[in-house]
Amino acid sequence: GGEVERVMNMVDGVLLLVDAVDGPMPQTKFVLRQALRRGHRAIV
Repeated sequence: GGEVERVMNMVDGVLLLVDAVDGPMPQTKFVLRQALRRGHRAIV
């Protein structure tokens, strides 16, 4: 968690890739939530 939060403070946007076969992984929602909470635009 802390690593994701630290990186989110250093970026301007987020490109979130989801594997079509495996689908969302356990941290996918967490990462997306952190990005949106910080006002980043996300491309999924």
